[in-house]
Amino acid sequence: MRNIFKKKTNETEEIKEEFIIGNYDFSFDREKSTIEINGNEIIDLTIKSDENIFDELCEKEDFEFGFGIYSPEFYAREINLGKKGQIVINEENQNDYETAVYFMEHNDLNINLSLHPNWILIVGWTKISGKEYPISIKMKR
Repeated sequence: MRNIFKKKTNETEEIKEEFIIGNYDFSFDREKSTIEINGNEIIDLTIKSDENIFDELCEKEDFEFGFGIYSPEFYAREINLGKKGQIVINEENQNDYETAVYFMEHNDLNINLSLHPNWILIVGWTKISGKEYPISIKMKR
């Protein structure tokens, strides 16, 4: 029997890098970001978004984060992802890990963080100024 629910993928289809909060892709600043990973243990993962993209977004009247001074950054430090290379961080365990989105303040996360041979994937939710936003970070290692 054929699985009709399985997503059809094109072998040449590639994951697109992104740093999205809400409806906005802030892109990356690779020079200012830090990726220190040893196997499935994150030593320091600091992903800084592109300040130029943030400045361009701030020029738009409908940009809801235009009051921000700095572009957002995601960080996770000293996290062992175990044999599967992934972890769920949510309200129940977020105080056990040093992770957040810094965007005007340190914002809690409800995410699935996973390491793959060539990719770092972070998908879930964050709260900014009391409002919940989807967050998606896909970055090549």
